[in-house]
Amino acid sequence: MSQKLRVNLLNASLLPKQLRLSFQRLAVGSMVFLGVFLLAILIAWQSVSGLQADRAKLERTKRDFDQQKSQLEAQLAARQPDSKLVDTVDLKGQQLELKRMLLKELSQREALTSKGYSMLLTDLASVADSSIWLSRIRVDEDKYVFEGYSADPSGVPRWVERLRTTETLKGHAFASMTMSRGEGQPLAFTLTSDAIEEPQQ
Repeated sequence: MSQKLRVNLLNASLLPKQLRLSFQRLAVGSMVFLGVFLLAILIAWQSVSGLQADRAKLERTKRDFDQQKSQLEAQLAARQPDSKLVDTVDLKGQQLELKRMLLKELSQREALTSKGYSMLLTDLASVADSSIWLSRIRVDEDKYVFEGYSADPSGVPRWVERLRTTETLKGHAFASMTMSRGEGQPLAFTLTSDAIEEPQQ
C-alpha cells in the first residue's frame, strides 16, 4: 500500500479574480466610440456646410432683388407724367362731372315735368269746354303757357275762371293773355300763368 506523497495546497479562492473590463475591451470600445463620434462630426459638418451654402445663395438672390428694386424705383422716380395725357385726363374728368350734373338736372326736370303734365292734363279734362281746343301746352317749372283756339270769344274768360279752381293751377295768377283773329279763322289766344309769391313773414 502506497502512501500519498503530494499535497495540493492550491485553492480556487486564492486565484486572482478575472475582471470583465479588460484593457483590450476598453481599447476596442474607445475606438468604436471615437469612430461614431467622428462620423457624427462629419455628418454635422456636411449639414452645416449645406446650410451655409443655401444661406449664401439666398443672400446673393436677395442682393440681386434689392438691386433690381433700387433700379426700378430710380426709373419710376425719374419718369415724369405726360403733360398732354394729364391734361386730357383732367378734361375728361371735367366733362364727365358736367355730364353727371346735366343728367341729374334733366332727371329732376323730367320727374317734375312728367308729374306736372299728368296732373295738368287731368285738370284740363275736368274743365273741358267744347268751344275751346288747345294747340300747345308749355310747362316751365311754375309757369304754364296755353295756346289754342275758341269758337266763342266769351267762352275763354269762363274757361279761365274754371282753370283757377283746378288743383294744378291753384295759387297761380294769369299774368297775360293775348287774342288774335284772322279773317275766316277762329279766335286764337295765348294764356300765361305764373305762381303767386307768398309774402314773407
